[in-house]
Amino acid sequence: MYDQALQDLENIKFPKTTSRKNISNKATEAFVLGEVNLRGQKILNYKTRGDSRFNKRFPDLYDLLRDFIKQHDPDFNYTTIQLNKNIQSPPHIDKNNVGYSYIIGLGDYTGGNLVIEGKQYDIKNKWLKFDGRLGHWVEPFTGTRYTIIFFTHTFKPPCPSIRNIKVTTEGIFKKDQLIKKYF
Repeated sequence: MYDQALQDLENIKFPKTTSRKNISNKATEAFVLGEVNLRGQKILNYKTRGDSRFNKRFPDLYDLLRDFIKQHDPDFNYTTIQLNKNIQSPPHIDKNNVGYSYIIGLGDYTGGNLVIEGKQYDIKNKWLKFDGRLGHWVEPFTGTRYTIIFFTHTFKPPCPSIRNIKVTTEGIFKKDQLIKKYF
């Protein structure tokens, strides 16, 4: 299954994203499968969670990865699968994770150990269960390195945008819905 997962990752064009400010200020090649935080955007009717748009774009990969983790740990529960290509993340924490995550590195690379609170772990073709809420980062590497991370997202509702709030003497309203009454 390792070979099939690697082959599938090598055969897709990874989208570029600038949304992961905790790991890079530049565009990175990464995307998520499973459920995602929709951030309560107006365009999405203020929903805070839903299916990733990449579930439909990469359905075979999504199915393969669900089987991949099930083969390793059939009892592991998760909501989201993060896929990264050639990302060397600086020290950071995953503030929106709940519980443990599983990570595995695939590809033709050397180096790239995952460091958690100062302890190095070789994750190339090896599963590691870890707490992403602890400080962690990736050591330098050469070659092409993919990581797959299975985790549970908190799906915290976002702070409401000021654009979507109306304040009157009767209270605070979001989209004509009373949030807090003053009197």
